[in-house]
Amino acid sequence: MLWPAFGDDPEGRNMTGDELKALRKRKGLSRRALASLAGLHPDTVKYWEGKPQVDMRGHAPDLLFKALGVGQLSQKHVYPAWRNLGNFRTPTRARDGVLLNIPTQGPLGPWKKCGAKTRKGTACRAKALPGKARCRFHGGLSTGPRTDQGRRRIAEAQRTRWRAFRVCELT
Repeated sequence: MLWPAFGDDPEGRNMTGDELKALRKRKGLSRRALASLAGLHPDTVKYWEGKPQVDMRGHAPDLLFKALGVGQLSQKHVYPAWRNLGNFRTPTRARDGVLLNIPTQGPLGPWKKCGAKTRKGTACRAKALPGKARCRFHGGLSTGPRTDQGRRRIAEAQRTRWRAFRVCELT
């Protein structure tokens, strides 16, 4: 047995960063040497050795396991099957058939970009505000009232808020 956690997990998919470090040291490799063999940066090795649990399906751990000669431990592209999750075993049987399996429209793609021409001459890549076409830097947020009527309305609302605040302060 390579490490204690391997025997504890019925699916054999658990490994801690300390166990990965012990395996590296058992092979007599430094972080830099292992990173070179795996084609990774030494900080990547340090990152995974510092994790409380190594993701056995990850790309970097897959390369590390192959470099250490234990490629069979990699779980890359292996995903758990449906488990018995009570009422949520399958989408069609969720909550005893109360939730129907109706196809729904998912997100329509990435968030809309602002696209305004910047000083540099390129399109702005910031996300547009919800319900708006531009980001907060290019006209997405209000710049205040523009008419005299709007200014009076805002001033009155501000006075009302101040009055309410002063009443709360005194009580």
